[in-house]
Formats: sequence, structure tokens, C-alpha cells
Amino acid sequence: MGGRVASAWMLGLGLGLAHGAVGSFAPPYLDSPRPVIISTDPGVDDSIALLLAVASPELDLRAVCINYGSLTDTGRLARNALGVLALAGAHSVPVYVGAELPLAAPFHDLGGVRFHGTDGVGGVPPPATPTHGINATLTAAEAIVEACRTWAIKPTLISLAPLTNIALALALEPKLAELCPDLYLMGGTVATPGNVSPLAEANLANDADAAARVFSANFSIRAAGLDVTMATWLDSAYLDQIKALATPAGPWIASMTQFYRNAYRELGGYNGSMPLHDPSAVMMLLEPSLYGAERWPTGIDTTPYPSPTRGLVIADRRGGPLSPKWTAANASVEIAMTVNADGVRSTLKQRLALLPP
Repeated sequence: MGGRVASAWMLGLGLGLAHGAVGSFAPPYLDSPRPVIISTDPGVDDSIALLLAVASPELDLRAVCINYGSLTDTGRLARNALGVLALAGAHSVPVYVGAELPLAAPFHDLGGVRFHGTDGVGGVPPPATPTHGINATLTAAEAIVEACRTWAIKPTLISLAPLTNIALALALEPKLAELCPDLYLMGGTVATPGNVSPLAEANLANDADAAARVFSANFSIRAAGLDVTMATWLDSAYLDQIKALATPAGPWIASMTQFYRNAYRELGGYNGSMPLHDPSAVMMLLEPSLYGAERWPTGIDTTPYPSPTRGLVIADRRGGPLSPKWTAANASVEIAMTVNADGVRSTLKQRLALLPP
């Protein structure tokens, strides 16, 4: 990956492009690419997030861990991930299968198939052939724990799915948040309406019990929820630009997202556009200046299904402008509340253009 991204790095497509107001996220300045492990359920938007991660020279994607979510068929989701990685030229990245069901409660389909299709990628599989299959030597949770215990540079964890894999890893290693403190995730909402109930977002609602355990474990969490993802829209004109990129990933993204866009039109009332959900968690790590965040004491509602509050992010937002600010010592969750959407779209297109021709 290094050779094909070096020129873009020198042109300034790497760290530190300031497209807007500086947010509160710390940029990941390192002398070498930052190792990351992604827990995911690919998934239309997950697939774009994986492509973004591979195309970004600041990141060294070391493992992909499959979690149920958009589908319950984790084998199918794993094959999607392998195909996406092959499309990006990342044939060596291992894919581990993880959680197939929620931690404690029965699974309830909250609409994944209606938005992602029965195969998870809108009926348009990645146009690439993987050179290897699923790595069955470890479960996803075991792979996360082994990396956090043994890697010289601890990985940053990124979750684009229900938090079950992370919660299972935490059960295996209670000190996980000390070993690998940095956790970026797509999930939740504070001020924006939910997408699976009036109040809750899909990833957290799909396993509220796992989310509650992870949010209370003292990870340093940076969350991109609906407050920023529903403010970052990709319209048809933008997706036509992605289609025109000189990489097979561009036309595939445009074709794969058509099912997703149709679902947003038919079920959500949006015309030909789609929000940028899962890639926003990766983008927060890459370009922190594009996001403005707030730090609050935060919990997760675990009222049983079908309560509309299940998965609700309970953020204590009380206080006025003179009140003391929460710090990492007493509030370990930062939630992105504002976004420079033009900057995100520009950076996403620049990065995707770096993928193999």
C-alpha cells in the first residue's frame, strides 16, 4: 500500500487537513501507520468504510472481525469482507468470524436486509477474487484480545457493527480497555431522531447489553452517531463522481449503493441520496478537525425490546456555559455532534481515488 499512496501523502491528503472548525478529537500522529482492527458487519456502508481504511496511509489495517448486524449470516458477511479487501488490494488482511447473536437478548431484525439486501451488498458482490478464506484459528474476540495483549504498538479498535465482539473480548480480558484504550465507533444518537425507533440507532439497539458493558468499561470512546452521519449525505451527483474514479472500487460503490439509496427513498423519504454512517467512524480517526465533539457522562438504555428506548444513548448534558467541563477522568466518551460534511465528502473521494486501478 505504501508505494501507491506515497505521492498523495506528500500532496497533503494525509493528516491535518483543516476543512473547518477544530474538533476535540486528538489526531493520531505517529511515525508509522497506526495499527487498527475493525469489527464490522459488511454491509453497504461498512464496505465503503473498509475501502477508506485500506486507502489511508495513516492506518495499517491488521484484522477484520465479523459481527452480526446488517445480516445474521456471519459467513456471508465474512465473504463480503474478503471480497472488499481483495478489491482494495489488501489480500493479506485476516478476517475472523465473531458474534452471531446478541449477548443476552434474542435477536430482532431491525431492518438490515431492507437496507443492505439479502447478501448485504445490495445484490452487487465485490468484483474481486480473494486469495484466501476466513481465518478460523481464532474467533473475532480472541483475535482482538491476542492483539491487545501481544502487539508492540497496541491497535486502535474501530467498531462499525453492534458492540458484541468488543463486549466478548472484554469478557475474555477484563483489562482490555487498559490494554487497548482507543475505541472509535459508529453508533447512537443524542439530538437526532433514531433510525430503528424514535430514539435509538441500529448498531446500539441491536445489542444494547453489549453497548452498555462497553460504554461502562472506561475505553476512550469516540463515537460518530446519527448526529453527524445523518448530516453527511452523498447525493447522486457525488456518487457519479465516485463512479468516475480510475479504480474498479468507484463503479462498484455506485452500483452497490443503489439498493441502499432506493431503501432510503422508499422507507425514509429521501430522494436519491444516502447518509454516510460507518465510514464516519474511520473518518473521525483520519481527519479529527472535521468533527466537533462533546464529552459527557454516558450510559446505554437496556430496556427490553420492543421499547423505543432500547439502545438509547443517555448523555448527561446538564449545565450551562459557566459549568466545569467534563474531562477524560470522569467522562470517557466523546460524541461527535457537528461535522464539516463538505470536508468529509472531499476527503472520502480523495482517499478512494488512491485504491488500485
